[in-house]
Amino acid sequence: MTFQQVHKLNNRTSNQDGVTLLLAILVLSAITAIVFSIAAIAVNEIKTSSDLTRTEPVLTAAEAVAEDSLFKLVRGLGTVSGCASPSSTIIAGVTVTTCASYYLSNPYTFSLPADGERDFYLYNPTDQTQPPGYTQVSVQITSGSTGTIYFCTSNVANCISTPDATQTISTAGPTTWTSSPLTATQQYQLMVVNGLGGTSSYSVTSVPNGLPAGTTTIQDSGNKQGVTRKLEITVPQ
Repeated sequence: MTFQQVHKLNNRTSNQDGVTLLLAILVLSAITAIVFSIAAIAVNEIKTSSDLTRTEPVLTAAEAVAEDSLFKLVRGLGTVSGCASPSSTIIAGVTVTTCASYYLSNPYTFSLPADGERDFYLYNPTDQTQPPGYTQVSVQITSGSTGTIYFCTSNVANCISTPDATQTISTAGPTTWTSSPLTATQQYQLMVVNGLGGTSSYSVTSVPNGLPAGTTTIQDSGNKQGVTRKLEITVPQ
């Protein structure tokens, strides 16, 4: 075998070694990627299982407080703290915060289509046997065309036919209707009726509280070790 033949044979062997090394690197890279993917999935599953284990006592405590709050409201055996200052308690190491929303936002804004009507009742949503405490209510038209306000005590059978007070408001003016000073012990009914000019928007402000929502929303959350579970229950007033 000549020197040139030996040199060519050595080059061919070197090239084959390079290809083998490259294939080995590619195979190892693929195996490493698969291992890391499986490890990521396993870590995720372990974390999920851990969260589920920790969330059980949190959910149980939150449900217990929610049931207690619901019992109070339905049976009339007490009230639940308003959401402006929610109450907090600890059950088996779980911090549970609970509150109830009794009123609409104040002022409360809404829209009515042409010939639409919206009725509001002013009462004490925490205990309807107690005085409502309202001293004044006002309605403002914010967009659209017109609206007619009908206002009466709650014992009036037909507030539109025999209102204690009525006034038409419009974007051309007057834009606002304000009631006379109210008797805090009296329940009232407020009706807003849109005209024929298309959709109109209104804003209602009441003193000292917002308008009763018609439903009470219990908002309940439990927290422990970074896990939080929230519950929301809606109860008719």
